Amino acid sequence: MKLIIDVHAHIFNAMDIPLKGYLLSRKFDGLLAHLAQYLIPLLASYIRGRLNPGKKNIVIQKLLGPIALQIACKFVGKEYKKWSETLSKQVVDVTSEMVQTFEKDGIDLYVPLMIDYEYWFKNTSDNPIHDQIDLLYKNIIVPYKGKIHPFVAFDPARELAFRKGMDNPDGEPETHGSMSLVKDAIENKGFIGVKLYNAMGYRPFNNNIVDEKRRQIALHKKKYIFRGEEYDKVLSELYDYCVENGVPITTHCRMDGSESYRDASFDFGHAILWRQVLDQDRYKNLHLNLAHFGWNKKQMHKGNRSWVKEICEMLTQYDNLYTDVAQHEVVIDKNMPKFKTAYKELIAEFDVLKERLLFGIDWHVIKRVKNFENFKSCYIEVLKSNNLFSDREIDDFLGSNALKFLGLLPGGKNRKRIEEFYTKESIEPPEWFKVASKNPEKNMR
Repeated sequence: MKLIIDVHAHIFNAMDIPLKGYLLSRKFDGLLAHLAQYLIPLLASYIRGRLNPGKKNIVIQKLLGPIALQIACKFVGKEYKKWSETLSKQVVDVTSEMVQTFEKDGIDLYVPLMIDYEYWFKNTSDNPIHDQIDLLYKNIIVPYKGKIHPFVAFDPARELAFRKGMDNPDGEPETHGSMSLVKDAIENKGFIGVKLYNAMGYRPFNNNIVDEKRRQIALHKKKYIFRGEEYDKVLSELYDYCVENGVPITTHCRMDGSESYRDASFDFGHAILWRQVLDQDRYKNLHLNLAHFGWNKKQMHKGNRSWVKEICEMLTQYDNLYTDVAQHEVVIDKNMPKFKTAYKELIAEFDVLKERLLFGIDWHVIKRVKNFENFKSCYIEVLKSNNLFSDREIDDFLGSNALKFLGLLPGGKNRKRIEEFYTKESIEPPEWFKVASKNPEKNMR
């Protein structure tokens, strides 16, 4: 059995995040950049209204919302309508759609990544993060019996607000710190890793350097501006916990995406900033995935101008560093030659990439890209072009590399926890779990 593991997915819905702030954080060009401030509030209300039938504004639901969506799709493509429909579903239905959509790909394990944006945007009215964790545990992880094991979100701003006894953005006392939520999710609820989103406004380390930049962020009237050394303290505690307990971390690492302000990714989320963590001896065993491979659709094929080559150089220096390919637009015909050329050049210089590249699709965000359903086959075509990857190396990309990153091979602490979780929840270990234990040497190629 050849294992296929999708290390990068999302199953949140429109009520799990401060949707208006999330959408406004995207980069828009031309006329849409000016229209966004008017369209997005309507879109957010429209999409969320579908999830709250008892609180619908009829004018928005029947008139203004659909018009705003139609205008937006004229600029960004009709696929955004499909994505909005998914955001309007309950999480269990978002998950079911994911599994059904990629059933043809034979994915054995999905790893959805939670996100926690509550403390980073002015507007917020989302489902409490602890309720989201409990919902995933009870309604997703246990019922899917080993097919889905998420990463839990860690937000240092939430942790600091909790420690200082501050109110949360909804005006209520913050009763849940991120560290305790992470520990409970990992140790008791079937989660297998931690998700960070540095582009929100914190570096992996040495945050005092960007204290002034953080003041550009609209953190609820600057209420949640903390000192750089405070961020470093709680982040270091997270890294210590992850190293000690064999917990992997995935961090958003591309030149765009959700950002606390335009181009904040360059101030807080640049790939090379992780050197300041990985160069510390106590973190040499930290399993880290730089998600999206530092990619940007306009620059990924321009060599030194992107973060791609910098990440490859880091792979040669840090044994437990990985990178995933989530949402690369290989499914668009005109992009295929660029990706093939880029990988030919990269593999010629960085053969180690074959051992550290991880398969991830980025459901449901990738629904905004036409032909997204064929992501797996298109990416395999890229990697097999020019005889770059052998069949065995394709298998490693699709699954075996992920087993190492996730710590799910025999002897891994994550594997032991999941095994205990299956016993506690009376879950028969899935086939992928059994296969990973039968021939660990093969999986460790």
